[in-house]
Amino acid sequence: MRVIVDGADTYVYTGARPLVPAQPAVMFVHGAAHDHSVWALQSRYFAHHGSNVLAVDLPGHGRSQGGALPAVEAIADWLPRVLDASGVERAALVGHSLGALAVLACAARHPDRVAKMALLGP
Repeated sequence: MRVIVDGADTYVYTGARPLVPAQPAVMFVHGAAHDHSVWALQSRYFAHHGSNVLAVDLPGHGRSQGGALPAVEAIADWLPRVLDASGVERAALVGHSLGALAVLACAARHPDRVAKMALLGP
């Protein structure tokens, strides 16, 4: 799925399923120099077992336009804008490495948008 975030085309992998408003959402955030594909198995599993999936390509990574964001805090503030562009109010956030730091910062800065979080290799 493609959404516009901050005027840039942003790629969000949904596990080959459309978003269903009544289902809970899980957002997967990759680490530096990676893209959504590092979450291929996890995102497909959750998408096919009752969750909306948003496996993002951060700006400057994978299929998303724009330059890489300059700081963890910038990524943390960008994640809720992806949720907004996708029509999702709250999500469980899962992050790896740089993505884990961004998820942690997002939960601190935007607690109303984060249902749960999982940090892998922060």
